[in-house]
Amino acid sequence: MKVSAKLNYLHISPRKVRAVVGVVKKMNPKDALNQLRFIPNMAARPLSKLINSAVANAENNFSLDTNSLKISEFKVDGGPVFSRFRPGSRGRVSPLKRKTSHITLVLEGQRAKGDIKKQREEAKDVTESDTIVLDNAETDKAKEENKNIPFKQDKRKTQRQGPNFVRRIFQRKSV
Repeated sequence: MKVSAKLNYLHISPRKVRAVVGVVKKMNPKDALNQLRFIPNMAARPLSKLINSAVANAENNFSLDTNSLKISEFKVDGGPVFSRFRPGSRGRVSPLKRKTSHITLVLEGQRAKGDIKKQREEAKDVTESDTIVLDNAETDKAKEENKNIPFKQDKRKTQRQGPNFVRRIFQRKSV
């Protein structure tokens, strides 16, 4: 089964992102994340976030086994280019191109042996049936015991307030 995740409008040029994507193509996600951890390019962090997101989607939404996942497609396309200008020599203007990129990741894997959603529902049923209801007498005893414990006073109220206390609170910097 195939699971896809997208990252749109990343403010890094597609050429720079493709250099990093070329390293982790055709790997399983764990190895790809280990590789990206040690790559010094700026694109490594958003790509690792994208891989983590795709793995979480595959596991939670589609009940796929994380050990069987493999990156089948990692595509980097160009996004919109923002044109900016900066002053140049002799009163001229030189253009700047702020490039963005759209990244598409497709993971391929097989379903887990037992559906995770069914296992979670069974776990919820077990926890709901195991709840213990206390008698009113037991809760009343606990409340009375808590009343006998002296209330801790706030430390700020017990501190000595000297003659310069108000001046210290309203102290202003001189201009």
